[in-house]
Amino acid sequence: YRNAGVSRLSLGLQSASEEELRLLGRIHTREQFLQSFRAARDAGFDNINVDLMSALPGQSEESWQETLRFVCDLEPEHISAYSLIVEEGTPLYDEYGEMCADLEKYGDYASMPKRLQTKYEGCKCLPDEETDRNMYHHTKTTLAKLGYERYEISNYARPGYACRHNIGYWTGVEYLGLGLGASSLVGGKRFQVTADLNRYLVFTKEELAAGAQYEEIHELSRQERMEEFMFLGLRL
Repeated sequence: YRNAGVSRLSLGLQSASEEELRLLGRIHTREQFLQSFRAARDAGFDNINVDLMSALPGQSEESWQETLRFVCDLEPEHISAYSLIVEEGTPLYDEYGEMCADLEKYGDYASMPKRLQTKYEGCKCLPDEETDRNMYHHTKTTLAKLGYERYEISNYARPGYACRHNIGYWTGVEYLGLGLGASSLVGGKRFQVTADLNRYLVFTKEELAAGAQYEEIHELSRQERMEEFMFLGLRL
């Protein structure tokens, strides 16, 4: 990749805790991440991002701080630190969806009825809103002290290393997505490639050239472009 001209890598550590990685269903270990990071440095990459996730099942403020320390010791140029969102249709939602709904309703475990407190006692619970907020605050203050600028809600970079790709999304820059399910914004239109591999494989060259692989084509109205300018800009 380096010899081919790729100048930036993003590595998905998510957590430095083996238990948290297991609960997330990740297939790598902390040590494997470390090997990959060192291999990237040895190959000459001087622009590396590390992806992290907070508010994980069973995660404490202390374990999140340990993950931050572990990554900061490696001195990557960029850190993306996202708070976990449990999405419907995922294994995590099957396991934690009901808990998420109860947390949203009551705010924290202490405010839940006794029967719910008993129900979740001893399980790998999701952090409540207050703990999640504390993790976010600690991330901001810790990384700021180490010279990382928060230029977007969840992204931090050393001077000169803000991700042009990320900024492009939030400022309306056009982009072309390649591959199954990839989304694009070109010429004021949003569209995506079909996610159906079997359907994709039978397209002829002529059909592909004509755009038959694209679905959900939507031309943005002036009103929609104005709205996107505002709500996407809030990410910055």
